[in-house]
Amino acid sequence: MLSGIRHFFSYSKKVSFVLSWACFLMLFESTAFGQNVTSQFATREQVYPDQVYVKNYLQRISEETGAPGVSAAVAVNGRIIYSGGTGFSDLDNKALQDGKTVHNIGSISKAYAVVAIMQLVEKGLINLDDEIQEYLPYMPRKQKPITVNHILTHTSGIRHYTKKDQENHGFKRMRHYNDYEESTTIFRDDSLLFDPGSYYSYSSFSSALMHGIVEKVSGLGFEDYLEKNIWLPAGMLNTCFDVPSRIIPKRGKGYVRNSKGVLINAPYEDVSYKYASGGIISTPEDMVKFALALNNGMLLKPKTLGLMYKPQFDKNKKAFNANLLDQKEPLGQGLIWWSGQDNYGRTWYGHSGSVKGTNSFLMNFPKEKVVVAIQFNTYVSNVTEYALALAEMFLLESGVQGNK
Repeated sequence: MLSGIRHFFSYSKKVSFVLSWACFLMLFESTAFGQNVTSQFATREQVYPDQVYVKNYLQRISEETGAPGVSAAVAVNGRIIYSGGTGFSDLDNKALQDGKTVHNIGSISKAYAVVAIMQLVEKGLINLDDEIQEYLPYMPRKQKPITVNHILTHTSGIRHYTKKDQENHGFKRMRHYNDYEESTTIFRDDSLLFDPGSYYSYSSFSSALMHGIVEKVSGLGFEDYLEKNIWLPAGMLNTCFDVPSRIIPKRGKGYVRNSKGVLINAPYEDVSYKYASGGIISTPEDMVKFALALNNGMLLKPKTLGLMYKPQFDKNKKAFNANLLDQKEPLGQGLIWWSGQDNYGRTWYGHSGSVKGTNSFLMNFPKEKVVVAIQFNTYVSNVTEYALALAEMFLLESGVQGNK
């Protein structure tokens, strides 16, 4: 354990992910299959990867990334069959990180928020082709109309964060906003990067507008709406807004590295200006429960869910100022949600999140009935690959065959 802890305070050399993953899967096939584990979450005994072995995987990637703590939860066939973690969620107090540890999930907040939008679409209260001023009259009109669909696909032309947001010692991102409309003064008068609809450019300010739309249409506070219509129905009892003054059991801390590579506490940030796009705290278990509720038809009708997931374009090809010579794996952009495929042609839907010294990924294989959520309490570069590797263990174990 002592040798593992030293990784938290020194910059470990990055190990080639491709090689380490390949070696890990070979070891997995030879040692993990065939071990019967009755999970505390399962209602019947099935054959799954050994729980200790999965924890060892989390320990290994903790060492590779230098993350103080890594936690994850996995569901197969509608049931959570793994929840655990490794390392520390709070280095000051040596609190352990596990599947119930609460962290800010960053942009996975967008995946929660868009379900609220789509519920209101189902009720005929929102039209995706409406201009945003239909719901947010305080937003100034630009050279061309910005629609709800534009803000859900990052094609509005509204900017993302820039250095100007750190002016006056980052006051705009450190103060608390009691009213969402007031928070839009950070960006709403700025020029668009391009005409709406012409390009893709990721923007948390743009998707944060979901907050105001839901409140305007539903007549409820945004958090009240999410709690009543998404979190409680899905059994997500450890999910809420990231409000610094609140006392939250098992709340973890995020960490960054200073110029010398030493871990330090992440800088303070009040995320009240972006609850819908990066201001929700949750756990790996709750993220998985959220995906299960979508898969079970509890939150959205199948037709609406399909519309939300349906890729509208490959975001790598439509990107603003894209380098066409830089060939990347296709990544579909639906309504907030991304979609991709593993090496066997199996389709996943998901989103990543990164804020205040944390990194998370929620990945859902609805056809194969496998859902994984993973959290790091520092920034990592390969969060998608780590989530996919975790999912592949359970996809292989479940006996699901790919399309290739």
